[in-house]
Amino acid sequence: MSRKTRTFIYATSAFAIMLFMIVLMAWQQGVDPFHPRTRMYWLAAVVTALYLSLRGALFVERLQYRRSQRQDRVDTPSRLSKNIDDRMAARKARVDAARQKQEQASGNS
Repeated sequence: MSRKTRTFIYATSAFAIMLFMIVLMAWQQGVDPFHPRTRMYWLAAVVTALYLSLRGALFVERLQYRRSQRQDRVDTPSRLSKNIDDRMAARKARVDAARQKQEQASGNS
């Protein structure tokens, strides 16, 4: 499923839930949302729900995309890690790379 499709699904489901909550609130208060005196307030609530559902869907989808990208990366050890084993592995990798570079430089001379 593409990112746009997933975002659209999240937005429509969130909007449907918010729309249901708006209608439920109107019913609970005994208000007619289509009455000329209150129509604009309820319309503002629907527009706000649309905006919030779009922004929420974008936020959730981006969060999931970043999380999936992080999992796809190769877990190379970092010198900034809090785990001592990761830091030592990173140091060993740097030392090995420096040795290979020095051997290549001395081999070319």
